[in-house]
Amino acid sequence: MSPTAVAILLLLAIIVDYMSIGPNSIRDRIAFIMAVPAIKEGFDGSPADQKTVAALGGVIQGLLDSTGGAYIAGASVNAVLGVGIGLLWIYTIGCMLPVKSSKRLGRFATLSWPQSPLYRLNGKMWLVAVLLGMMSDLPGGVIGDLTRSLVDIVTNIVAPLPALLFGAA
Repeated sequence: MSPTAVAILLLLAIIVDYMSIGPNSIRDRIAFIMAVPAIKEGFDGSPADQKTVAALGGVIQGLLDSTGGAYIAGASVNAVLGVGIGLLWIYTIGCMLPVKSSKRLGRFATLSWPQSPLYRLNGKMWLVAVLLGMMSDLPGGVIGDLTRSLVDIVTNIVAPLPALLFGAA
């Protein structure tokens, strides 16, 4: 995506969430689906991304160091950070599933971000979108492959929107 398309997608996501366009159950999903690829394309590898990864890595390293000589203190910070992002993706999938699917999937499908009032951004949804947009490339294994695939699929879905809606690509 071009820088213009990234900026337009990010603005569209903010407007959809801020102005509460559509029902609450759909609004957060649409804003999230537009925000994650825009954040990934716009900020991945940037100084903001590097500082965020470094800050979270520092927190995890501090927690590991606080265990003293315990066996867990030898854990890899990058692996722990990747697992955390993978778990955040799993939580997000639960939030994105329709509640009707809870008959088959149980309480996992009833997860949701808190609803924000009119003319307010959903802070938790945006925090998750920013973290996943910047750090979806950190998990490894099957979960890592799945997270990168999900971001690529969503990016391919929303990438034509700026050109379609505004003629800008």
